[in-house]
Amino acid sequence: MLEFINKIMDKMEPLKDEKNPNVACVIGFLLGGIGLGIYFRSFVDFVLLLGILIATVLSFGDAGFVAGAVIAALYGYFRVVNSNERLRKSP
Repeated sequence: MLEFINKIMDKMEPLKDEKNPNVACVIGFLLGGIGLGIYFRSFVDFVLLLGILIATVLSFGDAGFVAGAVIAALYGYFRVVNSNERLRKSP
């Protein structure tokens, strides 16, 4: 499953500069897609995570907020790790 997610993130544009994955994880958990969109300066990440939050809330009710926060935290962490690796490989 993580390989599938990594392939999807490989298709996304890397971030403009390196970020700290731990900071992205905390921001994702506390502020969700809005916080990550601001931290990454990326509208695509904002919209994607907002859609995931809406889907989890509609599916699971109040528990969807917690699920959305965990998903946003993991997404933020892995997005930064993937982007940093690609930025280091590029010339």
